[in-house]
Amino acid sequence: MPIFDGRIDNCRPRYGLFLLFALAINVVDGMLARSISNPSHRMVVDVGASFDIVVLVTAIYYWLLVRPGIQARWSLVPTALMGILQATYLYPNGAAAKLVLAGLCEIGLIGFVVVHVRRRIGCRPGPDGDGDPVDAIRAALARVFVVPFAAKLFAAELGVLYYALLSWRAKPHAPSGARAFSLHKRAAQADLLFALAIACVVEAPPIHLIIRLWSPLWAWIATGLGVYGAIWLVGLGRAIQLRPVLVGPDYVDLRYGMLFRLRIQRETILKVRPAEAGDAASATVVPPRTEPSLCIELVRSMDAEGLFGVRKRVNRVAVAADDAAELNQALHDLMA
Repeated sequence: MPIFDGRIDNCRPRYGLFLLFALAINVVDGMLARSISNPSHRMVVDVGASFDIVVLVTAIYYWLLVRPGIQARWSLVPTALMGILQATYLYPNGAAAKLVLAGLCEIGLIGFVVVHVRRRIGCRPGPDGDGDPVDAIRAALARVFVVPFAAKLFAAELGVLYYALLSWRAKPHAPSGARAFSLHKRAAQADLLFALAIACVVEAPPIHLIIRLWSPLWAWIATGLGVYGAIWLVGLGRAIQLRPVLVGPDYVDLRYGMLFRLRIQRETILKVRPAEAGDAASATVVPPRTEPSLCIELVRSMDAEGLFGVRKRVNRVAVAADDAAELNQALHDLMA
């Protein structure tokens, strides 16, 4: 019976085994290197440990994941680079190498994601998510990171950066055959995020000057965090504008930027009805803290996904659409 037949459940034992081997090699070699006090002996141990962390871990990755076809051959490159970066921590005077390798790894990762996203967005859109930058970024990172949570974490960060810095000429994502319905105009939460971002930028200089009286280093750290926080707020706001609800031929993709997503097949919808007074308290409201106009009841509970891939169990979704009548008609046409 083959280990891998295309399903993630069949891959998990091999992913787990690779992580176990990689963690054991890194921990044992790191402890062994730190236990040697003689400089000449320490150098020999460091070289041997580096060989294990780079070559042996990469070889195990190839044997467990590349050879059976679970991962592509090119994924050996980021695996080896991460091993080299980890090996620099064995050397006391390797601070400069750490910075250079960390920068190269990050630049390489971002470059790979950019190329992959451009290819995916350039493809003909479809209901499977082609053309959606967030889906394209996550698909790219899933091929690099062995741990799914790490892929979701970096996908959220790169997705926010994309919407904040590179989406100003983009249009709301709507695959062919799907109708898009916005949620951001009545809720005005995107505008609130933009206002908070402006406040972060305006307050950064005086806060920098105040903190600088005690510590110049912490003043620049606070300024950097403020600017980065402003970028995040802008990115989240732009994602709300550019990722609307989609109603396709046989599905509903309930999206609210990067903060909420629930893809529902037609057969999973029990009924669509006007929202009632109790729905705001008992159902999942999208956007949050708004007065919903429609309520979608599900046949069974499903997992909705939020930022960083955090999942939430829902069985009813109350939606506050900008055009509730049009969305209601589209949902009833879907179920007809």
